[in-house]
Amino acid sequence: SELGRTGKNWLLIVGLALAAALFFIWPIPRTTSLRDLLLVVCLGLFAYLAYRSSRRESFRWQSLRVPFGLYLVLSVWIVFVAIAISEETVWSLNEIRGQWLKATIALVVGGLLGAAIRNDDNTLRLTLTIIGIALLLHVLYVAYQALSVWPQQKVLLTRVAGLTGGSDKSNYLTNMLLYFLLAEIIVRSVFHRRFLPVGNIPLAVITVVALFAVYVEAMRNGIAELAIVLGVAVILVMRESDRMRRLIAVDITLALVIVALVLGYLTVRKDERWQTFLETVPIALDIENKAWINEALPQPRLANGQTVDWSNYMRIARMRAGLSLMADYPLGVGFGRNAFGHAVEKKYGMRTSHSHSGIIDLGAGIGVPGVLLWLGFLGVLLRLGYRGLCQSHSFPALALLFLTAGYSFRMLVDSTIRDHMLQMFLFLAAFLAVIVASRLHGQQRETSAPASV
Repeated sequence: SELGRTGKNWLLIVGLALAAALFFIWPIPRTTSLRDLLLVVCLGLFAYLAYRSSRRESFRWQSLRVPFGLYLVLSVWIVFVAIAISEETVWSLNEIRGQWLKATIALVVGGLLGAAIRNDDNTLRLTLTIIGIALLLHVLYVAYQALSVWPQQKVLLTRVAGLTGGSDKSNYLTNMLLYFLLAEIIVRSVFHRRFLPVGNIPLAVITVVALFAVYVEAMRNGIAELAIVLGVAVILVMRESDRMRRLIAVDITLALVIVALVLGYLTVRKDERWQTFLETVPIALDIENKAWINEALPQPRLANGQTVDWSNYMRIARMRAGLSLMADYPLGVGFGRNAFGHAVEKKYGMRTSHSHSGIIDLGAGIGVPGVLLWLGFLGVLLRLGYRGLCQSHSFPALALLFLTAGYSFRMLVDSTIRDHMLQMFLFLAAFLAVIVASRLHGQQRETSAPASV
């Protein structure tokens, strides 16, 4: 393996250490300068390592031309909207520099790392293991925080943030780790392979700890996201059931469904907001009442006389308003984290922040064409992961599929197309996409090679 030749590959060892450090500090608040420094250093280091790897064997990019082509066109469109369409060009260009440029660097760094180690299964396994360990450290701290008052008060702390800036931020990390674990569980049980260097019992223990973290983080959108991915996993397991003993397929399916149902039940029982959600929907769809713009405005009331739950009301109303804004400004008002707030001010004369939906924020900023390009990019990543799974039954393909499916749902209900959430997703997606594409090319080459006589 690459790491076996330590004398010649100390740069790779340093690079993996830096990647592990980057993944650990990425979601920690007030570490922006350190993140940026690590990103830039990794960019240069992995570019050199990828170049060195390409000298030994060139990499065919055919499977990646469409996703990266869509991303490039999307990036050009974002800049075009800022310069030619937005009435706040300076603000949008600053947001592009601070948000999209950094996310693009993260994508390039992840892709370069994948290109550097694509032919080395041992190094690939090590890389994904250290990324998983970085995520696990965050999850363990969440569990520790939740249990910290148990000896004295016999209660669990909930909505725990861990080392991050909020329980929603820590939940992104927990779900990401669970997608790795779920991919490994399916690879072992369905395809009878082992990828991550961990035994079955430690794998089960880590999974239970991560599920416990999901519970104490108490993020209903995070649990809904996890349920969606578990549903995808059920479909994949049943698709492969003809390759397995029927009893094993049923057992795996039941286990996944039970986990999803238990998490959902505990969340609904614990989160009082669900009790008034359905009653709030028709109230929130009436966006002529501008109370959704600012919580300080008089709020609508439910049938029992109580005011609506702000989170339920505001999220639904802002999604509805976001669709209206995209109809009013189909080319957007300029890319930015708070583009929704700028669009609201342009139409209603009142400023607010983001919409709590990444896709609505994106649509308000770069319009319908931008949303279609972004959805196309995610769709091609899903297709690439599925193709890789069908042809190789590999962990990277399954992890790419779960990661992209989870992120695609979460961006609908949370503002995840921003900050470290976007950067971490693009880094991992590009890294896994390069690995999957490399294996697809390798199999095609073996298939097309003439048989020896």
